[in-house]
Amino acid sequence: MRTLRVAIAGAIALLITSTGSAGVAQAAESAAPSAPYTAFTMSFDGWGYIDGSFSYEPSRNTVEIYQQNANGYALVMRGFSAEHWHDLNVTPPKGTRFVAGQTYQTTTNFSPQESITVLNVSGDGQRCEWSSTPGTIQVKEAEYDEAGKFTAFAATFSVPCGWRGSAKGEIRFQSSAGYKATDTWGYRLQMGSQPAGMPGKPQAVTVEANGSEPTTFGAASLSGSDPGAFEISANTCSGNTLAYGQTCQLSITPKASAIGEQSALLTLVEDSVAGKVTRLLSLTGYDARRATASPGYFSFGAVPAYEVSAPQTVTLTGAGDLPITFGQATLDGEHRTSFKIINDGCSQKTLSTGQTCSITAVARPSAPTMVGAMLVLPDDSFAGRTQLSMGVNGYSDDGGTYYPVAPFRIMDTRSGKGAPKRMVGPGGLVSLQVTGSGGVTTEASTVVLNVTVTGPTTNGFVTVYPSGLSRPTASSLNFTKGWTGANSVTVRVGADGKVKFYNHTGSTHIIVDVDGYYSKGHECCSGYMGGQYHPLSKPVRITDTRTWGNGRVPREHYINSAASWGSTINPRVRAFAVSVTATQPSSAGFLTAWDGSQDNLPNTSTLNYSTGATVPNFAVVPTTPCVNCGSATGWPSIGVYTHAPAHIIVDIVGFYDDGSLPNGLRFESIAPTRIVDTRTGQGWPSRLGPGATATVPTPKTIANADTWGLATNVTAVKPTSTTVMTIWPSGVARPSTSSLNPRAGSLVSNAVQTMISAEDKFNVYNASGYTDFVVDVVGTFNLYPPSPPAGWGGDLSSVAPQPGHQAARPATAAPEVSAVQRVKRI
Repeated sequence: MRTLRVAIAGAIALLITSTGSAGVAQAAESAAPSAPYTAFTMSFDGWGYIDGSFSYEPSRNTVEIYQQNANGYALVMRGFSAEHWHDLNVTPPKGTRFVAGQTYQTTTNFSPQESITVLNVSGDGQRCEWSSTPGTIQVKEAEYDEAGKFTAFAATFSVPCGWRGSAKGEIRFQSSAGYKATDTWGYRLQMGSQPAGMPGKPQAVTVEANGSEPTTFGAASLSGSDPGAFEISANTCSGNTLAYGQTCQLSITPKASAIGEQSALLTLVEDSVAGKVTRLLSLTGYDARRATASPGYFSFGAVPAYEVSAPQTVTLTGAGDLPITFGQATLDGEHRTSFKIINDGCSQKTLSTGQTCSITAVARPSAPTMVGAMLVLPDDSFAGRTQLSMGVNGYSDDGGTYYPVAPFRIMDTRSGKGAPKRMVGPGGLVSLQVTGSGGVTTEASTVVLNVTVTGPTTNGFVTVYPSGLSRPTASSLNFTKGWTGANSVTVRVGADGKVKFYNHTGSTHIIVDVDGYYSKGHECCSGYMGGQYHPLSKPVRITDTRTWGNGRVPREHYINSAASWGSTINPRVRAFAVSVTATQPSSAGFLTAWDGSQDNLPNTSTLNYSTGATVPNFAVVPTTPCVNCGSATGWPSIGVYTHAPAHIIVDIVGFYDDGSLPNGLRFESIAPTRIVDTRTGQGWPSRLGPGATATVPTPKTIANADTWGLATNVTAVKPTSTTVMTIWPSGVARPSTSSLNPRAGSLVSNAVQTMISAEDKFNVYNASGYTDFVVDVVGTFNLYPPSPPAGWGGDLSSVAPQPGHQAARPATAAPEVSAVQRVKRI
């Protein structure tokens, strides 16, 4: 074997280089090569990133030639340039020689074969793969010496390369046969970053002809994935014939049509074996008008479902080559109504590089799940808009739901429990820690207390209010000298977990029992959550022992009071909201309302009575399924115990569920607010006469679109005769129940939970004589899930709820009442 390094003038080549400007054909300084020619050419098509045409001539490159090498190939040629290398090897079937004028089928293999010509080609490390379709080699000249080695060889080949595409080319070894060849020494013209939507700076592709025969060029064209991203803006090649050393140019203007990578294939037709010159063109489109966002999106984190988040602000900074101008921001996406733009500081703003504007938004998750939307800010950029993603994780929250507890005494000034052991004097103030006592957790926002006074030295009143707030003008419990009595008080808990008790005049003992609490709200609920309130359309009497015909309930006995809403609702009931009344007692004593478990009677009282008095009090009482109650067995029920013989009346105004029933109401505490005082004409112009009804409007500052009920404290002031007062929503018939039973000349308060009409009104009825009355509101009951605030979904209106109610509000049906008369002894 011998190695021949040839350095002769010969072969034609087409050399393509990239320059900064276009040019025209010009004469070469060197002469065309002369015979005999030693060279080879290759043109790859369909290979992707190495598509192109290459030629190797000893005058311009290093060419290595091997004959009859160790693998048995007849001819091996290798060419090297500064940046590329290619090689080929060819041999006829074993035991034969090539004959000029013959065409042979070829295959790709590592060694010579018995019956087929082997032709292997490769370039820059990429090998032409085997294909089931044979290639061809057309032999133009084939001369051998006595040893069977070539003295001259010329051929043209075309071979498929499997999945890679195909290869074509010419082979010349000491041949007299002229040829044409083309070169694309660079695979790709990379035009870098270019502004989308506008032309960039042109770049030139220079074509140089080399070889023994001139090359004629045809049409130039663009193809591939993004031909519109480039333009052939000048062309001195098409239609021209170039001799060795002459050049022409194609000027390419970048016109990025999108953001990101774009590419196309430049093709210049010519008349060599390859048939064309190609160059891959590429660029990266960018927006010349743009802005960066900090932070990059609106993230509101975890927010209770249906509540408004804290505001979040995103600042946009101009960052483009050109100023960017914004239009008005809007929201887009399926859950866009879960977000609201509250300040669009970028609308109609133009930002140059470094200038800023800001947009502020809030979130209100429309469900207890993760939701998202897109804030869209139109602009004059290529994209036409700047988009900011928005996300919020809504979670289930028990805010405003009620957790009943077994009645528990947490303060008694007679014994020193929870407060100093002494009477509370005139102007006296007691601060009571309620969280952490009697089952009240630190999650409590509001507590339901039963507050009792005993032994007052003069007429007066007690006001209960949250720690940390100024004392309101409202009263919680009114009393006369020497009276022992109670009232249910619903009061917000201070930030320190305390409530305060103010005694206006004289001295009195104060006793406090806790009945339950409303949650301030936390993520929940793997198990039982607090209850939602379901008010009846009007109060219903479910127990009245006067109608049983058995006389008073005996001393130290109790009754079960049960109600039913059917098999779907009954298992969900956790507490009754009731007005419990003792009437016609034969001696002084007290009633205790609890869940009716015989072995669980608490050491507390719900109301206190004197001989012959009629005394009501409101209470929220935990329920339990009634046991051995005849047809009412299994119904939700409460127990009411009497210390002395007395008749017992139970009026139900609603119930609390386990948080699972639809159309439930949740409680929102407010600072005690007086809305009616007939003594001054506030809320109603005069006292009520016999049989008179006042229809009281709820101020819009208290009732919103979702308010269905009120928690109030109602006081009868010095009626001229013993009377019955009833409170119920306007628009429905007056129920045969009572809310207060004041004696003539008394000052009596009772907690009342009442629905209000769609017009935000409720009625107050007085049966006998004349009486002034006072109404203080301590909280509202609101529909859950609540209605969305006004303007959600993109506009800039206020996030405050709008006044007014839904036209129809489903009320809880009146319960079935048991006729079973059941009295038991403790």
